Amino acid sequence: MLMPSPTHGTTLHPFAALSDTHDRSYRAIFEAVGVGMARLSLHGRFTEVNQRFADITGRSRESLIGLHAHDITHPEDITTDQAQVEALLEGRQDRYALEKRYLRPDGATVWAVLNVVLLRDDAHKPLQLIAVIEDISERMRMQEAMSSARTAERASKAKTEFLSRMSHELRTPLNAMLGFAQLLRVDPRFPLNDSQRQKVNHIEQAGAHLLAMLTDVLDLSRIEAGSLPMCIEALPVGPVVDEAVALIGHQAAAAQLQLSHVLPPPDLYTRADQVRLRQVLVNLLTNAIKYNKSGGRVMIEAMAVQHSVVFTVTDTGKGMSQTQLDHLFEPFNRLGAERTSVEGTGIGLVIVKRLVDLMQGRIEVSSSPCVGTSFRVWLPLAQTPEESTNGPESTRSAFGCFDDGTRQHLTVLYAEDNMVNVELVRQVMRMRPQWHMEVARCGQEAIAMALSSPPDLLLLDMHLGDMSGLDVSDTLNHQPSTAGIPRVALSADVMPDQIREARDRGFVDYLTKPLDVARLLKLLDRCASSQG
Repeated sequence: MLMPSPTHGTTLHPFAALSDTHDRSYRAIFEAVGVGMARLSLHGRFTEVNQRFADITGRSRESLIGLHAHDITHPEDITTDQAQVEALLEGRQDRYALEKRYLRPDGATVWAVLNVVLLRDDAHKPLQLIAVIEDISERMRMQEAMSSARTAERASKAKTEFLSRMSHELRTPLNAMLGFAQLLRVDPRFPLNDSQRQKVNHIEQAGAHLLAMLTDVLDLSRIEAGSLPMCIEALPVGPVVDEAVALIGHQAAAAQLQLSHVLPPPDLYTRADQVRLRQVLVNLLTNAIKYNKSGGRVMIEAMAVQHSVVFTVTDTGKGMSQTQLDHLFEPFNRLGAERTSVEGTGIGLVIVKRLVDLMQGRIEVSSSPCVGTSFRVWLPLAQTPEESTNGPESTRSAFGCFDDGTRQHLTVLYAEDNMVNVELVRQVMRMRPQWHMEVARCGQEAIAMALSSPPDLLLLDMHLGDMSGLDVSDTLNHQPSTAGIPRVALSADVMPDQIREARDRGFVDYLTKPLDVARLLKLLDRCASSQG
């Protein structure tokens, strides 16, 4: 039987007139319902609670009787709760619902939805409070976790965007520094003496080191943010190994190391992203060179092992202890190399491991001090693609169509809003006198100049003041007189998705800043040859 509120003496309980059968049914519901239920006096003290209410608040039923609701309420929620009760007693509302926190004896916080109704007697006078609470702690934890995840995602995205912008801004001065250094070194009109060449080499090496660190930080950030695009496909292993060896050949020669590689079978294929696999191999080979000893050896080989392709990079360097191996893939941990003259950031191997993971592979390492180190990268084996029986697909030629006859002079229209970059390219163009360069300082000017006098080649920066290089390209592509002009990007934006989008929109090449002078010269030569 529900007892009357102890603060009302002989006041009859509203259920007093119920039959014993109805009273037993009510009590069965009161005890068995899956939510917490409690009766409180008008002063807010508990007069009766069910077992579920006791479980939610972490107390026994006996210890709750006589406690004030505020005794188990989180201090920050007391004011709101009290205001709602006062509104009930003053007749401004008959019930209220809110989310609040209860405090358990052990200090734990329980979130609950509280529904309170004011019961009145036959004379409509306030009699007691009936409270129903539902534990929503798990739901609140999930919401908090989702909110934290969204906050972390926004922070990660902001960090990646910041690093992308910083990469773009830093590559612009690097473009001038490395570009003009290359010009000093290769310009046949003004050959350098040995002392000058050595100084220029120092400039190029320092710039290349800064560029490598910038690229590593950006790659790691994109991997952590999950925004690094991958194109997993069946790749022939041999060409990728050859490319990696060619890229670090000069480093090995400069370090007086013997570099060798075992040619894999021509029909050996693996499933991977071509650019990222090459990056993995180059990073491992670079490490093998940096931490080797004069007169040492570096070897790379690839072979099929069951359902995998194993790439092995071995060196005869200093080797590593077991303690160093345990911390090998920790970001920014250079394992003591920071106390040596060997340059590095401590994230090269971290990037290698994460790229291998993204390509569904694994990496292993074994090392012995004073003997050397071997890295083994395991990637899925791919079947040799069947050769097409329909012949090669028809694709656009490397430099578009030049169908207006051979001309002695060719024109390139360069859209660029940075005058230092313009001057660099102008200096490069002087090494190819058959080419004449026109400059547009914004996108609209580039469109107008191209429509007025179509050039033989468009060289477009991707971030012009008024529009992007992609927008310029799209506009000219819709005009018959300019649709066939080959377009080449020259940009400090090196994000893979940007490069891929440019190629998808018809760009025949994508040159990155800092500019590789030799690559631009070769492009101009191929374009002139194709035109002829």
